[in-house]
Amino acid sequence: MSTKWYDNAVMINRDPNWYNYIDDSSAEACRESMEKYFSLYEGKLTDVCLGVLEQTTLIPSKSFMWRGEKYLQKTENGHDVDYSETTLKKLYRCFAEYNVDAVQIFINQVKKLGLRPWIALRMNDAHFGDAETSFVHSDMFYEENAAGHSIGAKYGYFGHCFDFKYPRYRNAILGYIGEILDKYDFFGLELDFMREIRCFDYLENKDCHRIMTGYIREIKKLVSAAEKRVGHDIKISLRTCRCPVDAKDFGFDVKTLCGEGLIDVVIPTPRWSPTDSGIPIRQWRELLGEDVAIMGGIETNNYAGTTNLPKHSKAYAAAFYAQGADGIYYNNHEYYTERNIEAWNVNRDTCLTGLREFVVLGQDCYAYNDRRYKPLPLEITGTAELPLEVGKIKSEDKVTVVVNFEGEIFPVISVCGKANLAGSETETVIFKKNGVEEPASYVTLSYDVSGITTDSALNITFKGQGTVHYVNVIIDAK
Repeated sequence: MSTKWYDNAVMINRDPNWYNYIDDSSAEACRESMEKYFSLYEGKLTDVCLGVLEQTTLIPSKSFMWRGEKYLQKTENGHDVDYSETTLKKLYRCFAEYNVDAVQIFINQVKKLGLRPWIALRMNDAHFGDAETSFVHSDMFYEENAAGHSIGAKYGYFGHCFDFKYPRYRNAILGYIGEILDKYDFFGLELDFMREIRCFDYLENKDCHRIMTGYIREIKKLVSAAEKRVGHDIKISLRTCRCPVDAKDFGFDVKTLCGEGLIDVVIPTPRWSPTDSGIPIRQWRELLGEDVAIMGGIETNNYAGTTNLPKHSKAYAAAFYAQGADGIYYNNHEYYTERNIEAWNVNRDTCLTGLREFVVLGQDCYAYNDRRYKPLPLEITGTAELPLEVGKIKSEDKVTVVVNFEGEIFPVISVCGKANLAGSETETVIFKKNGVEEPASYVTLSYDVSGITTDSALNITFKGQGTVHYVNVIIDAK
């Protein structure tokens, strides 16, 4: 049986600010700095997505305002602006003055490393929506919002997102996709709809998925035509929210999209913070079958503003693989920051070795609040169960459950049949509030449950009266 290309894939979509690392002192320096930067992916990944579109494009285009142009811009939305002292200068000089195509360097370098290059588009970015001016805004942003073609103020932070029922923005993206398909030869196109998935006034437009399905059919036609020109398949991935029902409400009938062969890879992910420990990969697999790649998404952030470390990424990867994920996807990770690049070095095999910590976290993006997956805080009056998909645990593994709670709950915890365990004091859990580390409130106890075995599902039972605020399952695989 042949292995599918996406089996055990490790994919990254980094922030679209790679141009910050251009050395613009000369044309040669531009090339060398980009070659060096993109070479850092070696040995940690199989697939790399380069972001080239937010509200503006990071490469010159006929369809969207180029961010390099904003380096020269002096008036915007009726205001005086000056972006000449920003890193936009690097972008402008690289492409406009030195004629160095950093995207082509990315593609060449990634292929040279034996990795698969993807071009990623943030399909409806919401950054700085309320700002009168911004380095990310295009003229079209202001014009379409003035015309009432945004989804509206009732969506709060996302209110300035474009409403896809209006054609101008949709057509601009189609034109842009046509441009990049004509210009570059790459493995796959990522449609990042988690920036943002609110592409419609979905509270009023219950049929919005019909518009989106028709639109993605148009994208597929462009990709199919390009495939004939370049002589190979060009995959299309869809980054979407955690569960199928929310995706459908937001306007994405993923079952139909995959059933028609419009989408090759489905990536259920959190939006930004925190990483969602409970993404229901099993639901997606049951819905889509075995012929569509499904990759579980891991964000940079863990609980309460802390950064995911390798031990956290291992835990979430183990949970996703155990449910049938084909690969793991990292969003918003980048080099040269506090975001630990070793957290990417996780696949089906390595996630089950060494130390992993599964922090119970919830859903950060949801269509309706009453359906939000929010396992904690867990109110207990009598008995309550917390089912978790944590991945494979072997009998020889050391397994510890850490619980932070208030009330009369201890020693009343049972895990997989191990009942009435006595907890011991443990280190205080540290959260971040407004960037400042603070200890968690209430009691934190540690329970040794070593000796249990599971292929994926772990069930924790609490008895008593009180509230559980934090649960962490620590697995040290021998």
